[in-house]
Amino acid sequence: MADRLVVGIFPQSDPKALESALSSQQVDLSKVKVVSTAAPDDTVDSPLEFLDLVNDMEREEAQYSEDLTHGVGIMGDSGGTSVPGIGGRQATLGDFAHHELSAKRYLVNFAIPLDEVDNFDQAVAEGRAVVVYPDSGADTTSIVAAFRAAGLRNVRAY
Repeated sequence: MADRLVVGIFPQSDPKALESALSSQQVDLSKVKVVSTAAPDDTVDSPLEFLDLVNDMEREEAQYSEDLTHGVGIMGDSGGTSVPGIGGRQATLGDFAHHELSAKRYLVNFAIPLDEVDNFDQAVAEGRAVVVYPDSGADTTSIVAAFRAAGLRNVRAY
């Protein structure tokens, strides 16, 4: 029971607002970890540990483009690798993506049950912050109450 985990969702990623909300409830900010894709760059001065993730725009830019290899002299430049006489749509790089695996798993490394981790991952993907307080131990009940009083939603202890 010594290593309990408390998790909650803050409706935004602003470090100052989150610091203010948590410190007003006497939460030890040095133990708090925040998972967010939308956290501003000024989290360096924050006593909270922000685990910033690649935001959606950077993720989209990193995906493969269909013309990624166009004009570089490889076999695909001459019109593709289709077999003559067999018609149909040409395959693109997008056809080979594993769409069912494309959901981002931001919190899979925390001790959150897999059937609940998707809810927290969705909050991160939507630009909210997921606040994690690891090793709450005997203080779990008071940390849960403090998170709720600070305005965090879906507060859970594991």
